[in-house]
Amino acid sequence: MWGLYFIGLVAYIPATPVAAYLTLTLKRLGYSTFDSNILTIPAAVLQIIRMLTLCYSSDYFNERTFHCIFREFWILPLLAALIALPDGGKNYENTFNVKKRAITAAIYNVIVQIGSLIGSQIYRSYDSPYYHQGNKVLIAICVLSLAAFLMQRAYLSILNNRKEKKWEFMTWEERSAYQNNQNVRELDGNKRLDFRFKY
Repeated sequence: MWGLYFIGLVAYIPATPVAAYLTLTLKRLGYSTFDSNILTIPAAVLQIIRMLTLCYSSDYFNERTFHCIFREFWILPLLAALIALPDGGKNYENTFNVKKRAITAAIYNVIVQIGSLIGSQIYRSYDSPYYHQGNKVLIAICVLSLAAFLMQRAYLSILNNRKEKKWEFMTWEERSAYQNNQNVRELDGNKRLDFRFKY
């Protein structure tokens, strides 16, 4: 779960400052407060559509990692554009039992909040109004997030393959006895040989 926690820490940082400063940036570009607020609506609508589409697609294809990193690939070129544009331009299962799942979800949510807090500190007043340095930091974090997703996927795949080999080596009777032992079942959790991680 540590890989998932690390992903929760870094994956949401790149979009946090951009979203937090969007209305302020639009006002600095000459838009009124009302217009700045209205101009955030398309981004919110796109986010809703993207999230619903990715959730459905992820469930349909039973694939998680590549659907999650879509967000990073979505924001990476936009952050690069913010750096490249000239100044003055107008420019969210891998636990076994309910108790562990509840604890893991709580820890993950806390880590995501810490990541959001970190993200909100990246844009600095001395870097205003174009935040070139901040956007470079966001690109680095975005790339780090992509690497973390891919490493987590590879690690979970290795774990599943190891479990599969041990499971295939067991006889039918051994499998049946293994699955019917309730005490060991709860104790082993997601380390069980008949449990497969989703990625």
